[in-house]
Amino acid sequence: MTERDADVAWRRAAAARARAAQAAAAADHHDLLWQQNGSDRHRVLAEFHRDTVAHHLAAAEMQEAYARRLSAWSPRQREARPPFMRSVATVCGADGGALVVLDKNRQQVAVTSSDACACRAQDLEYVLGEGPMRDVARSGRAAAAAHLDLVTRWPFYGRGILDLGLRAASAVPLMSGAYRFGVLAVFSEVRLPLEADLRRIAAALAEQVLFGPDGDPLLYGDIAEQSPVHRATDRVRLQEECTATDALDLIKARAFREGTTTVDIARRIVEADLRLTSEPE
Repeated sequence: MTERDADVAWRRAAAARARAAQAAAAADHHDLLWQQNGSDRHRVLAEFHRDTVAHHLAAAEMQEAYARRLSAWSPRQREARPPFMRSVATVCGADGGALVVLDKNRQQVAVTSSDACACRAQDLEYVLGEGPMRDVARSGRAAAAAHLDLVTRWPFYGRGILDLGLRAASAVPLMSGAYRFGVLAVFSEVRLPLEADLRRIAAALAEQVLFGPDGDPLLYGDIAEQSPVHRATDRVRLQEECTATDALDLIKARAFREGTTTVDIARRIVEADLRLTSEPE
């Protein structure tokens, strides 16, 4: 990333604020017509445009937070380029966040996260098969818990993220029209954002940042397919002469045992010829 990339983010933010102003004007127009003739059609259109204003403004806030981080970052620094999800978490008032993309069977196929802790929290769900993102992927309904309720609702996952120092987790669906294509989750050391605020940001993320006029379905290069896991699963299947499901379970178990992510184990299998039947390194 360079200074030019920060400038692009600032321009995206300005464009989102301009679109918010246009939507606000349209909402005012339909409000006036509703007051004049009492037509429910104008009331509904005014509400629609008000929601659109909120989504554009949320997108602008995310782009502005992203631009500020890019402006403060240099490729010469040891730290990697700040991911867009870090700005999403900031706008949510959370300590971290993650996004997963789902296939038609509601299975996780791609992921991005704000930082290493959020990445681990998300991967724990993938390994353990329980947690807020898994619940949302299955049901389409928001899921949240904090403090001891984490363990009550998700016994293994709850203990896992408490061990990471996180005290709250909340997730909502990402929608494209009526299609649920992903899940947004945020994590906090203190408290959860309001569900309504998280849904507003999720809508802005889907409608504006991923698929809007200035959008990028790969979230500016941050969303990564889980191809290392798929390649590693195939290698383990051949090594162990087992099913693909059993091979993936072996990868998940090793990741849990070592306190790392499935992607990390998968890369070691593919790149360093790690054998899962051997003792941990």
